[in-house]
Amino acid sequence: MAALSLQKQYTLGELYSLADQCSHDYPATLARKIELLTEVQILLGRKAADAVRDYKRVYADRKRVYAEAYIAANNHREQRAELAVTVLRIKEADAEADKVRWSNAVESNDQVINSLKYSLKVLLAEFGNNASANR
Repeated sequence: MAALSLQKQYTLGELYSLADQCSHDYPATLARKIELLTEVQILLGRKAADAVRDYKRVYADRKRVYAEAYIAANNHREQRAELAVTVLRIKEADAEADKVRWSNAVESNDQVINSLKYSLKVLLAEFGNNASANR
């Protein structure tokens, strides 16, 4: 798989497309699909990490703006501070949704890889049994 990474930087879509082209009928092509989806897993992990960082940054911005607005207000401090962070709360919610989406994608892809590994194990056993029967 290292050769794939060194040759070209593939996008998630390209990797998924290459993986979809792999047959489940032969151990070599199924193993190739697992390799491609493992590469996808790396990219998904990076996206998930970026989403967590983005969420934490928006959260920190919201807390800072809230504190600044609270300190600056003469009366109704909490209400004024909440009004000051309304837009940031929406950005925070969007960032949190992205964080969850990418984390779910990592987990889902991991499940697909595990399923394919099991299928490969079964396929190898079948090929081994057929090879023994033909002798």
